[in-house]
Amino acid sequence: MKRLFFYSTLIVSLYSCQTKESSSSAYSTNSLENLTYSVDTLVVDPGEELINLSMGLYFFDVSNDSKRLYQLTPNDQSVAVIDLDRLELIKKIKFEKEGPNGIGSFPSEFRVFPDENFMFSTFQSAGIFDAQSIKVDDITLKADEHPELEVEEGQDLNFQINRSEDGNFLYSLPGDFMQTNRDLAVINRSTNRGKMIDIPALNNTGKFSIVFFQDGMGEISLEDYFLDEYQGYLYLSSSVTSDLYRYDFQQDSLQLFSFPITVSPKEKTEFPKTEATSKKEQMEESQKVRSQIAFKHLMWDESRKLFFRIGSITKPSDTPGVPANISVFLYAFNSEMKLVGETLVDDLKIIPESSFFKDGKLYSYVNVEDELGFAVFTFNF
Repeated sequence: MKRLFFYSTLIVSLYSCQTKESSSSAYSTNSLENLTYSVDTLVVDPGEELINLSMGLYFFDVSNDSKRLYQLTPNDQSVAVIDLDRLELIKKIKFEKEGPNGIGSFPSEFRVFPDENFMFSTFQSAGIFDAQSIKVDDITLKADEHPELEVEEGQDLNFQINRSEDGNFLYSLPGDFMQTNRDLAVINRSTNRGKMIDIPALNNTGKFSIVFFQDGMGEISLEDYFLDEYQGYLYLSSSVTSDLYRYDFQQDSLQLFSFPITVSPKEKTEFPKTEATSKKEQMEESQKVRSQIAFKHLMWDESRKLFFRIGSITKPSDTPGVPANISVFLYAFNSEMKLVGETLVDDLKIIPESSFFKDGKLYSYVNVEDELGFAVFTFNF
């Protein structure tokens, strides 16, 4: 769960429209049934520089060819560029905090496009910047410029804003932190017209938010929404459900995929209290959420032409000092989003974090004595 701190209250609702289809089919052969794997650990050479791991790889992206990784350090507005073939820090790109080329004091979203163009967004603004730290495109959405979206006063139109890789569309999930239901906002840049698209399969995501106020301060725990673009399609998912959507920019069509998963629950089902009255209750309700299934983002493995997704369940131990019991699941889907395999990953008791595929192997961030490292999983099936 994401954890955010804030000083004030949050508000607002949403508008929706759009038809959709659902897809669900059982696989004839479970391709992951006899999965075996090995794990190696690789460490990046930072040279004379320092790679700031105070937030791990919370803000990162990988180039389309999986040859470079880009890590944003928000507190000093810098991007570390890592060569994943040589496992070396190539350079650091420093950006300005303020001014016409400023990226803001603490970007909330980060993405890398081809030719080392970078997208940064904050709660107030969003833009595309080149490798010389110059803003080349302002993509901030303003409610008064898009009355067709019918955004209510105070609603954040730029929540998880992003730009399609071809530059022709902008999209976001408007709302505030405590938004229960969200819609997908899509803006066609050639016409500068947008629309709200209903995504009800993800509505439960906001119902797992937990807020606790004390002495004028607020602490909130949130589940994740994932927006991943692959081969011209936008995939929308969240940490609370295995269901996901695929949006076709060119056809302006949305399709819902539900999967016949059997090795794990398909979704979180036990809702917490969204407003805790004490720190103890907040911890209890947060544990209720964490002990249910949690899904990661969708990952594409170019070598196998398959999508993969990780799920996990963390059960706390009743014995002090004994670690929680962790179960990790792996799911595989073909390019048409049909489930082709699923398995409980035997003996894996650490949940892969900040993961991506490179050369058919799963890379997952690990901190190796304060150096940037990766646990590299080789899957055989």
